[in-house]
Amino acid sequence: MLGPMQTIDPQDELRVYDAYVAGRLSAGLAAGVRTGLFDVLDSDGPLSCAALAEASGLHERGVRAWLAAMQAGQLVQEVGSGDFALTPAAARDCVRNKPGSLAGLIDMEIENFLSPALVIEGLRGGGPCVYGDGDPWAEHAADPAKARAFSDAMHAIACSPALALAEKAPLENARRLLDAGGGSGTISVALARAFPQLHCTVLEIPAVLPHIEERAHEEGLEQQISALQGDLFAQAWPTGFDAVLLSQIMHDWSDDEGARLLRRAYNALNPGGTVLIHEKLIEPDGGPLANALVNLDMLVWTEGRQWSATDLEQLMQQAGFEGVQAQKTYGYWSLVSATRPG
Repeated sequence: MLGPMQTIDPQDELRVYDAYVAGRLSAGLAAGVRTGLFDVLDSDGPLSCAALAEASGLHERGVRAWLAAMQAGQLVQEVGSGDFALTPAAARDCVRNKPGSLAGLIDMEIENFLSPALVIEGLRGGGPCVYGDGDPWAEHAADPAKARAFSDAMHAIACSPALALAEKAPLENARRLLDAGGGSGTISVALARAFPQLHCTVLEIPAVLPHIEERAHEEGLEQQISALQGDLFAQAWPTGFDAVLLSQIMHDWSDDEGARLLRRAYNALNPGGTVLIHEKLIEPDGGPLANALVNLDMLVWTEGRQWSATDLEQLMQQAGFEGVQAQKTYGYWSLVSATRPG
């Protein structure tokens, strides 16, 4: 039944419909990464639809549909007559084994891509459900393959933000930095390059320690970056640091656990030391959309949420920090810093 005629702003109706179909772009993006379509276009393109299908071992009809969607999504462009190539953005972020590519992040989530069913499970249970009833961090600690995939994915998403953070971080006088939960050390690598006097200690679970050592060796920074086995909550943190970094850590935990992390950071610092929180923040208007949507990821992966600068400032002050400052660094990322008095 059509129902009574109503005066509707077409843009309002399109807003809902566009939100509904947006998942198709994510699905096509992930499928292109997993099947190697982006890789083939990068190495062999421009290619016709038929040539791309043959080179990828895929069905031509399927590839034609994929090309149409990716072209509209500005990830693929038509060049010449009927040949296709990657756009600069896709060539940078959708191709495997390129520095800073997001392909590893996208590929890791395919088995647990944020689906309506997963969100509904999170809505009903209120807690992490991406691994069923298993705790994600315990799963990573027990399964080196999962730990490696997650570590590589976090490296992918952090590469460009890490370089920007190194330009903004107030570390000119710092000698020792604790990178708490620092993954494979992506941020520490950028900071060590920018500040030759700085030694970074990356605190991580045992399954991740080899990744830190590998990355430090690859970058020639073994003298500036060291791996330290530890747990964010189960064991005491080492002390005597001039700076503590929490990059993409606060959003993984509940408010109470976030407060515990900040108290631990405070105790790890020398008087006058600096805590650095590197996150994708929520603005006063509730946006940007990309950051707000990550709340759904946090629902199914963690106990946390995306923070605003105001909320972080309050929590940092409660932990004893002073002089809280927030600044944008890169894209959706921001740095919130504060000082331990003394």
